[in-house]
This record gives sequence, C-alpha cells and structure tokens, in this order.
Amino acid sequence: MQSSGSSWAATASATSNDAPARSRFALRGRSVALDTRIDAVRRDLADIRLADRVFAPHYAVPARRSIGGATAILGAPAGHVVSQALAGEPFDVLEFTSTHGWGRSPIDGSVGFVPRTALVDAYDASHVVIAARSILYADRSLDRPLPLSLPMGSRVAAVPANDEWTEVDGGYLLATTLLPLSDETGDAVAFALRLKGVPVLAGGRSGDGVDAAGLIFLALSLAGSPPARFVDLQAETIGTPLAAGDPLRRGDLIFFNDHVAMLVDTDTVIHADDVVRCEPVAALDRFGPIRARRRPA
Repeated sequence: MQSSGSSWAATASATSNDAPARSRFALRGRSVALDTRIDAVRRDLADIRLADRVFAPHYAVPARRSIGGATAILGAPAGHVVSQALAGEPFDVLEFTSTHGWGRSPIDGSVGFVPRTALVDAYDASHVVIAARSILYADRSLDRPLPLSLPMGSRVAAVPANDEWTEVDGGYLLATTLLPLSDETGDAVAFALRLKGVPVLAGGRSGDGVDAAGLIFLALSLAGSPPARFVDLQAETIGTPLAAGDPLRRGDLIFFNDHVAMLVDTDTVIHADDVVRCEPVAALDRFGPIRARRRPA
C-alpha cells in the first residue's frame, strides 16, 4: 500500500516476500488490455496482483478494510460515481490520502475512491440483507424501532437470537430479512421484485437505489451467481448467449447499448428505469436495438 500524506501505518512493501512470483518474461510482448473500472492501475500505481499483466512505477499490497455504511465508489475524490460499496463489505485499499482510500471492491470488482470516514477495521460478516430495507429494533419486538435501517445487499455479523430475531451490533433484525452468506441461493427474479419502486441511483446496487446493471448484479448475487458489475461486461459474460429466435423465459436478460432488463415471465420484464418497475417486453423498444440476450447459469 502506498501512502499519500496519511498518518495511517504503512502496510507491507510491494517488494514483500508475500508478493506473487512473476515470470521473467511476464512483461514482454504485446500489452494487455486493461479496464480501469475493474483493474486497479494508474500511471503511478498498480495493485501488486496485476504485476504479471502491467508495468507500473510502483505496486501496492492491498490493505483489507470493511465498509461502515453505504457509500459511493468514485472515479476521483470529487469525481463521477463508479459504483457503490455497502455496509459490511470488504474493500481492498491500495492508497490512503488525507480524505479517501483508493482501491478495489472484491465484491463487485469496481475500482475507485471511497471516503476514509466510510472505512473501518476489517471484520467478518455472516449474513446479507435480502429485504429492500431491514429496520433495526432495540429489542426483540416491533415496539421499539430504531432510526436506522439497512438496505438490501448490506452485510452484518449476526447471531440468531430465536426463530424470529437475529442479534447484530446495536440491536435486532427480523430473521426473515437476512440470509446467511453461506446460503446465497434462490430465485434472482424474486429478489429483483422485492426492489419494485426503489429509485434509480447512479452507481447504485442496493435497496437505497440501483442503476440498470446494479439491479441485475444485486439480484444475481443474492441468488448465488454474482455477475460482472457493468452493463457491457454483463452482456458479454453472464451465462450463455441466446439467439434472436430462441424463446425467452423467466430470469433471461435482454441487453441494450446502456440498459438491461430481466424477464419476469414471457411477456413482462423488471428493470431500473426512473424507478425499478415491471412493464411489458414490448415497451423496451424505447431503449433501441437489442444488443444481446443471455440466460444466467
């Protein structure tokens, strides 16, 4: 990890013995195409895990932190939103500045800056929120809701209190709103439908708001098959491609140049427009020509 005027203790040098071994010929030949949305590389610095793919003046060993509360991942400290990091998720920091940490989310693969105030010491989460929002309660009853709720996709360290309640740091959550991370399976469409009415949010992938690709990322991740984070990458990598004449079924995905929708049934899709909504497949004509059709595994 490289430090930029930070008071935080420096982590191991990129020349540490923990660095992966590289072939003496690894940096020769044609250059490798990199995508800075998901490859942690800049002109001055790169993730040590990319050392066999790219030459950089400096390499950094990631320092694992956890996200304390939902926050945007930014392309620059005051720049555009790339994605979102959620409470309880890990984040691999490669450089600390006085205000931000630059690094990569191991959950959705996105690279960028998050505020240092959003970073806490790393801890192990055990459950993920599967309700659009899960309200925190002061005790094991509905009588004392606290002014705090967690959006879908948030992660918590939880201990089951009984069949109805789960204890987390600071209170209790209804057990029905959580899923053990070890049990992430189910119907992606059903998870997407829980987000109906949630607003569109630039870079969003939670119950607070989603973008088009974020809805698909969240639904498929909760179903146990996390996809790529961005629409263009999803259109190339999710599941298997379908030909134009292949019949579509529940869960199939229709991709446009900058949009994606998921089939609820043969006639209806769910997607993130101004809000997450269901509408007829025919209404998608406004997004232009279909780029790809894919069936998640």
